[in-house]
Amino acid sequence: MEKKFSEYGELNDAQKAEAVDLFLEGFGHFLTFSKDEATKKNLFIEIFDPEFFICYLEEDKVLGLMGLGTNKKRPIDFKKEICQKYFGKLKGTLISKQMNAIFQKPAVSSDRELYLDTLVTNPEWRKKGIGTTLINEACSFGDYDSIVVEVFSDNEKAIRFYEKNHFIAVKENKASVMRFLGAGYPIVMERKMHEK
Repeated sequence: MEKKFSEYGELNDAQKAEAVDLFLEGFGHFLTFSKDEATKKNLFIEIFDPEFFICYLEEDKVLGLMGLGTNKKRPIDFKKEICQKYFGKLKGTLISKQMNAIFQKPAVSSDRELYLDTLVTNPEWRKKGIGTTLINEACSFGDYDSIVVEVFSDNEKAIRFYEKNHFIAVKENKASVMRFLGAGYPIVMERKMHEK
């Protein structure tokens, strides 16, 4: 069985659609700016960064997706012209500004930190090591000292997964507005690079 990693920009159109489907399945419930799922999918196909999303494929099928960010760039950029193409001039501009206030805000402060923005796997392939394989791939990048991820305190399954993958909690933001919205509070977890 052929297994490989591929940058999003190297995927064919069908594989890009698979990658975006994985993302929307995992995170779509947070993206309430539109109820039109087909339009949201088309938008994300265009705005995913071609290099900052790494996909795990088996037999040319996308089974896992990892989005990485740095202190200078994150993997999803709601470009104004693309948002306007799908949602019109006014709504597209508003979506671009509001979403980029979140998705383009630097998540780490150091040039030596890598941010794990997104990690999702195909539901039928969960618990088969794909998430761990993607994390280990990110940890093999030589230009960074650590990889950082943020999880919500209510997501105990994710916390256990990251702990199993050598992440430790380094910061809790118990005053976050998300806590009052029922998502728990954000926990920043970190793994030193090159640790296994």
